[in-house]
Amino acid sequence: MSALLVVASSAFALSNARAAENLDEKPIASNDPWIISVGGMMTVSPKWDGSSRYGLSSMPSISFRRASEPETFSAPDDNFDITFFTGKHFAIGPVASLRPGRSNEGGRLEGFDTYPWTVEAGVFAEFWPIEDQLRLRGELRHGLRSNDGFSADIMADYVQNYGQLTLSGGPRLVLADDNVMNVKYGVSPEAAIRDGSVAAFDPKGGIASVGLSAAQSYIWSKEWTTTLYQRFDYMVGDAADSPIVKDLGSRNQFTFGVGATYSFTAE
Repeated sequence: MSALLVVASSAFALSNARAAENLDEKPIASNDPWIISVGGMMTVSPKWDGSSRYGLSSMPSISFRRASEPETFSAPDDNFDITFFTGKHFAIGPVASLRPGRSNEGGRLEGFDTYPWTVEAGVFAEFWPIEDQLRLRGELRHGLRSNDGFSADIMADYVQNYGQLTLSGGPRLVLADDNVMNVKYGVSPEAAIRDGSVAAFDPKGGIASVGLSAAQSYIWSKEWTTTLYQRFDYMVGDAADSPIVKDLGSRNQFTFGVGATYSFTAE
């Protein structure tokens, strides 16, 4: 849990240290139009955390900015956020994500405990030590139900523009507390008895996976942008030791995606 607290305390510190900086920014002209970007991404990814089976899913996206404001970088695996405080090298605000649930996958996990999907809400903070090239970002989120637990993502991205083409990518670190680890990777004594082939397993909070992410975005016109996305996560610690991963799934988790965004101006 110490790493989770670092993300939260860092976000709080950035908020207090930089909030006053926004007071010096020039007001936005009332006739400055909005640019609205809507899109979505189709992904092929594991059916559940630690699965060796893959499925197709999709996720919509939407963003807003003033026409006079430069477009900001966002990685495909960033969760939905709203910037409340911003400066030349940082941004901070609320973030939300959808945590998928898990069924018995047509008998693959017959006898194991299932869990429903939930919405996670929290705070994000990002810092650009090298402007427009190197981004550090952290997200700390908690599910809307009291026992959903805390999750955190820590990521770094190197961003390089080649005209209309933008290449980006970097390392990823996923952390979770006891509640999240138990929901995703735990095996209750009752489930162990029902399954009959694995022992009960009570994972503890910590690092769940380490990985790498990459994306390639191309601007075809003022309206259209397409993105290719790849990510690899390697499960570690108690997540990797879980029978759900070790015996029924895989430590190697791959995600591939393709997305498109359409932008238009709204007065």
